[in-house]
Amino acid sequence: MDKNKILKKFSSTLFIDKEKMRDYFKDNNLENFDETLKEFENMRTATFNIIWNKSEHSQFTVKEIQNLSEKYLKENHVWINEDGIKAVNNYLLWMCWHEGILKS
Repeated sequence: MDKNKILKKFSSTLFIDKEKMRDYFKDNNLENFDETLKEFENMRTATFNIIWNKSEHSQFTVKEIQNLSEKYLKENHVWINEDGIKAVNNYLLWMCWHEGILKS
């Protein structure tokens, strides 16, 4: 199972499409749907929290957010590649914009 492919396919700016992901797991006879979904959700939340805590309510550029995200993800998810990182960053950039962390 390629977690990066699955993360990219079902991760959007606001959420992970649980229903479509569940169907994908069923259609492809993949196991561990619940664990994989939880890992993806926790990954997104933990990465945002790292950035939030480092910001100390200041702002970061897109590149700074991407660099912090990539470093954290590679250190904590050995399977992640460029596709997975991009999927997480899509969410992170929106969250950072929404919370006022992203520099304009």
